[in-house]
Amino acid sequence: MNLLNRSHEDDFIILGFYEYPHLQILLFFVFMTLYILCSLENIILIVIIFADSHLHRPMYFFLCNLSSVDFFFVSLIIPKLLLTLLDVRSTPYLQCLTQFYVYSVLQCDELITLTVMSYDRYVAICNPLHYNFVLSRKIIALLVAVTWILSLLFPVPNLSMIVLWFPFCKDHIIDHVLCDLEPLLTLLCGDLTQMRFYIRIVGSLVVGPAFLLTVTSYIFIIFVILKIKSSEGRFKAFSTCSSHLSVITILYMILVCGYLFPKNYSNNTKITSLLNTVLIPILNPLLYSLRNAEVKAALQRCFTKICLQITV
Repeated sequence: MNLLNRSHEDDFIILGFYEYPHLQILLFFVFMTLYILCSLENIILIVIIFADSHLHRPMYFFLCNLSSVDFFFVSLIIPKLLLTLLDVRSTPYLQCLTQFYVYSVLQCDELITLTVMSYDRYVAICNPLHYNFVLSRKIIALLVAVTWILSLLFPVPNLSMIVLWFPFCKDHIIDHVLCDLEPLLTLLCGDLTQMRFYIRIVGSLVVGPAFLLTVTSYIFIIFVILKIKSSEGRFKAFSTCSSHLSVITILYMILVCGYLFPKNYSNNTKITSLLNTVLIPILNPLLYSLRNAEVKAALQRCFTKICLQITV
């Protein structure tokens, strides 16, 4: 059946990877495997952080929040993608807009959380004696609360403009893997010049300060590390922020490649969304566990306790 003739007045049709009809089953099992892997990684990391008292510190509290966001990310995107691979492509109007809003909230939360984690690394390296005072439990709770509040508010203008400014006057065919901003804009009828200008302003209010704060934090961190005389001391100091630096670098590279150069919209945006919602959530737990001695030690203690309980 021709997908372009299947639209309904109140539904959107998410095409997914329709251009690869002979790979639908293979892609289904690939993304199913990635979903299970990503979910287990993040759930295990969250459980380890809560269960091990040695990890009850600000950095790991933020990491726990980041893993929660990553789990919600894959749970929001991949199940719907799996349905499209089974040729279930129709999505109700409200469900599509809800997915767009939640996806935007999670994107904002991940970016702001990583920015807060860069400040955490700045305090830990540049002002270690006052670390517990600067990042007390009340401050941590406040930072996480502000992160979620800002994340819930920032997507509201974009959603409001899409709903109120222009009608969906074209076929409700979304050549994408989810209800994202750009594919929804292509379905609107009218001159979108002013709307796109406001959307860029809203986006810059999130990405701009986050990028500047992250860069500023690492400039101070690098200056402090360079002042350390011993190479062993410099390596130890850098290793405490290497995992976060790797994650933030990958994230900004994806944002730059996908959203600053969206010339080939359909393919480029699909890949960008999947990298952001699948690759990052898979890499985060691996980078923070394989490159973090404290997390590896906590994993060993946890597995040791489990083995002892089994053998008893």
